[in-house]
Amino acid sequence: MRNKVEEEKYLLLLNRLYENLPKRGGAKETQEIPKFEVLLIGPTTIIRNFKDVCYMIRREEKVCMKYLVRELAVAGNINEQGQLVLQGKFSEQVISVLMDRFLKNYVQCSTCKSYDTLLMTEKKVWYIRCLACGAQTPVRPI
Repeated sequence: MRNKVEEEKYLLLLNRLYENLPKRGGAKETQEIPKFEVLLIGPTTIIRNFKDVCYMIRREEKVCMKYLVRELAVAGNINEQGQLVLQGKFSEQVISVLMDRFLKNYVQCSTCKSYDTLLMTEKKVWYIRCLACGAQTPVRPI
């Protein structure tokens, strides 16, 4: 008789636990990240919404700029309006491919594929901490 009562309590607690767990698949809802608005003015390329996109993906503007500048092998800076100014002409397609690569390597969680992450550094080790599933994934420094 005692086993039956304990089993019922156990099942009750187990059901309560499952009800309080977050629903599966919540991280799979894709967060819409806007594409860069690219302007070509003379020999320079300006990304108009650079600051806004960096804010949405929770990355410092300097980190994103450093990645793009290194990949394109050009000089660049961020102006007062939060726009990225690159010295050279680059199509929207080239910028988009590089941004997709940045998102995959430095923003997206490798475990649950969520973009809800933080880029952390501890000593000289860089890693992504996922706010959706709690995973920590080491990444190469930029």
